Parts: sequence; structure tokens; C-alpha cells
Amino acid sequence: MKYNHFVRLIMFVSLICFVLLSYGFAKGAYTVLNPQKSKLIVNSNDQKKSTDKGHKSEKLKIVALGDSLTRGVGDDEGTGYVGRLKTILQKENKQTTSITNLAVSGAKTSNLLNDLKKKNILETIGSADIIVLSIGSNDLFPGANQLNEQFIKSYRPDEKTFKRNLQSIFKLIRQKNPTASIYAFGYYNPFHNVQGLDASSSFVSRWNNLLETSVLQINNAYVIPTFDLFYNEENKYLYTDHFHPNRHGYIEMANRLTSKIGSQLRGESNE
Repeated sequence: MKYNHFVRLIMFVSLICFVLLSYGFAKGAYTVLNPQKSKLIVNSNDQKKSTDKGHKSEKLKIVALGDSLTRGVGDDEGTGYVGRLKTILQKENKQTTSITNLAVSGAKTSNLLNDLKKKNILETIGSADIIVLSIGSNDLFPGANQLNEQFIKSYRPDEKTFKRNLQSIFKLIRQKNPTASIYAFGYYNPFHNVQGLDASSSFVSRWNNLLETSVLQINNAYVIPTFDLFYNEENKYLYTDHFHPNRHGYIEMANRLTSKIGSQLRGESNE
């Protein structure tokens, strides 16, 4: 009798062991055959490296706004500072760069303000990593046929409207895109070396002050000065219309702009 109980106990224990062994084998086989189903512990540093690599490979998106300077009028190569900006950044930063040029020749600040109310333009600005622009020269100087010594003596540009428009432009851009770096070209005087028009430099200086004041109110926005680039170098850097830069002038503008942008992309000081 006791012997029968002992045999049954041994058989019961053997059955339990067999069930446990079968379960363990089945689970192990399932894990090997279906690794995607298993829980994996990922090192946080490795995950961060992978994310960083993915971010670095993303395309750098630049949006260009403004007037004929951003269109590249006067450059016999048709490249302007915008085309050179893309070439230099791709070469120096080894990063794919796309540029959407929305500038319109002859545009004033009022024209750009109207454009910034358009849905498609706002959406393009919203996706940008960097925004570059040149605007305001057409607000300052009327047509060349009006410019003469007598006109300059009595000329008083509309500073109030210009300042209000500038502030609205930067405010709208920043509202639509809170993080993109903004680079605005300052103004040069193409008439500095024209007899009777040299007094116009005082107006250009005032325009530059208004631009700088407006930009200082916006975070991560910068003025790229050009006054010194063209001063006494008009014959070298201006196109035959004596207003727009020529190819060499645009090269100088592009070099100055890319120097600023490049240093920030590399994480160097913004000062």
C-alpha cells in the first residue's frame, strides 16, 4: 500500500518537472525565434547617439525674404548671396541645405508685411531653421531719376512708418517660428561717391539704427552690416546700375553672412 503511494508521488513530481521543463523550453524557443517581442534594455547613451546622428542628417532649411538684393539682381552669374550661402554651408558643414527664396524685386517693408499674411508663406517660414532677409532699401530711396543734390537737401524719409513696419515684420516671423535664427542685412549707400549725393549717407546711417533697434527686440535675430563693405568700394562692388551689388559685392555679402551662421552652427559664441 505504502509502496503504491510512493510510486504515485514520484510520478506526480516527475509530471510537474516535465511540465516546467517544457514551459521553459517553449519560452526560450519563442524568445529566440521572435526577438522583436522580447523586452530589450537600451543603453540611454546609445539611444542618444542614435538620435543625434539622425538629427545631424536632417536637411537644413533656409527661407530667404525681402527685395532685389535677396533675388540677386546685379549678379551676372545669377547666384546672389543666397546661392552662395547654400554652397558654402553645404561644403563647410557637410549638411544638405535647402533654400526657398521668396524675395520680390522692388519690395518695400509694406509689401513684405502683406506677404507675411499669406498662409503658404507663413507655413514655409514656420518650417525654417534659418531665415535671411534684406528689406528697407526701397523704403529709403525713391527712383534714381528723382535723386539730385536739391532733392537730398529737402528729403525727409518716413522713419515712423519704416520703424513700425520693421517691428511688425520681425514680430510676425517670430510668432510663426519661435526658434529659427533670423539674419537681416543692414544697408549700404550706393550714392556715397556720387557728386551731390554724398549727404545721403546720413539717411542710410539712420536706417541702420532703426533696423538694429528693431532686431534687438527679437531673440536670436542678428544684423549683418554692409555699410563698411561698400564704403569707398562702390566701383568695385556695385553693378552698372550703381545701386545693386555686382558678383563681387554679393560674394562679400555671402562671406559675411556665412561666417556668422557657420560660427553659430558650430556652437561658437554669438557675441
